[in-house]
Amino acid sequence: MSSSGGSAGGASGGASGGKVVLSGESSATGVFGKVLRDAAGHFPEVFDAVRLPAQPGAFRKAYGRVLPEFEAARLGSAKRLEIAEHLVSALEAHICWRDAAGERLLSEALAEPAQPLSLSTHQFDGAPGWQPSLVYRGERFDAGGLASLGADLVSRGMASAAVGSSLGWLAREGLEDGGLNLSGRKIVLLGAGAEMAPTRFWLEAGAEVLWLDVTSPPKDWQEISGMAGRLSWPEEEVDLLTEPQAVLATIMAFAAGQPVDLGLYAYAPGQARELLLTAVMSAIVDAMPPALLASVTLLVSPTTPTALVGDDLAMMAERRQNRPAWESALAAIGAFGRGGGCAELGGGHATRSVVAIQGGSYQAAQYLGKVLVAERWAAADAFRVSANTAAITRTRSLNHPVFAAAFGGAAAFGVETFAPRLSRRLNGLLAVSDWLGAERPVPGRTRVHGGIHTLPYPLDPPLRVAAAIGFARSPRLLRGLLGR
Repeated sequence: MSSSGGSAGGASGGASGGKVVLSGESSATGVFGKVLRDAAGHFPEVFDAVRLPAQPGAFRKAYGRVLPEFEAARLGSAKRLEIAEHLVSALEAHICWRDAAGERLLSEALAEPAQPLSLSTHQFDGAPGWQPSLVYRGERFDAGGLASLGADLVSRGMASAAVGSSLGWLAREGLEDGGLNLSGRKIVLLGAGAEMAPTRFWLEAGAEVLWLDVTSPPKDWQEISGMAGRLSWPEEEVDLLTEPQAVLATIMAFAAGQPVDLGLYAYAPGQARELLLTAVMSAIVDAMPPALLASVTLLVSPTTPTALVGDDLAMMAERRQNRPAWESALAAIGAFGRGGGCAELGGGHATRSVVAIQGGSYQAAQYLGKVLVAERWAAADAFRVSANTAAITRTRSLNHPVFAAAFGGAAAFGVETFAPRLSRRLNGLLAVSDWLGAERPVPGRTRVHGGIHTLPYPLDPPLRVAAAIGFARSPRLLRGLLGR
């Protein structure tokens, strides 16, 4: 449910009159279903036990149930990577560029020459060095407390073991005099103004940052005393869905032959934009020479089916065993759904964490456009891939009475939601650990999931119960839902 915040695509064409679309008149959920069914047909021995609906309408209703089973089957297969590559290629065949000349694959359009955007630049005069300061459960953690924070998150089942290792490494080796110094690094941020983008912190660490978004950087940043780094941004706001060729050319010009850290944070809901924006960002990565990429960073939602390991399964079992009596009683009558919190097929384990209200485009973007794409990039080993899971974060994109109520009731199930400030800082630090650490990161291993991945039930039913608890505690939210 974590979201990058409002950043990215409009519906009208840019200067060229073109825009990124799904092939034909397809819907995002329709494309999602087609891609999964194509893979199931191509690898029948892997997906024979997965009951994928053949009709689009049936798939729309059932994807929340079948997608975890599909991913568990893939994870348990010796052809795991081959299947991921097949799915990603199938998705790419649906991502097109449409202009006056007609419709063609976006990858073809990105190969066409384009002029870089004109940039404004501001050099801050402060000394580089961002001082970590994270507030969690009422306690403040500075650089010296990062290892303690990581250990606490892991021990309570709020994060994977890799989170503790990364924060511990940062505290011991990744900081200079208690501060993060990124001097000499070039960072490009697609969706730089998104709520989950750590843009300001990486600037304060002394990086040279290229801001690409439909909004400009806050003007008051230039007035903040002691700010460090160098910030460049287009003189006019840029839309990834109508100007991907110019965005690619701008990144290449900014790199000037030096490898960049490329952050993929752009997000906007509705009209299939979740899927389209994610696909555009991936296409830009694929269009760049690998030698110009030091790393690619993206955030994965905890609500997309995710691989579970032994520690997760053990914590899930412990939470089931030690649940309160009221929870056991509701579970016994089926209030929390069937099948537990983990889908298991062929030895693979995946979270049953899909939330139907988020929609097919959101889930397609997360699963096809992030989880599988990151796995493919990591396997190629041409650059580092930071694809970590972020906890449910109370961003503007989740400003809905049902979500607000669910946030209020989630604690009853041992699920935590994070403020954007905390998520930005925490995930920004984890990304830097992925960039600088001795070991290359593994997508999906570093997960601050807030307890979702150790919940012993499918997420959607308890979320509805949590919303009911939240509405009971805050009736004003119900008035908002009813439009009063």
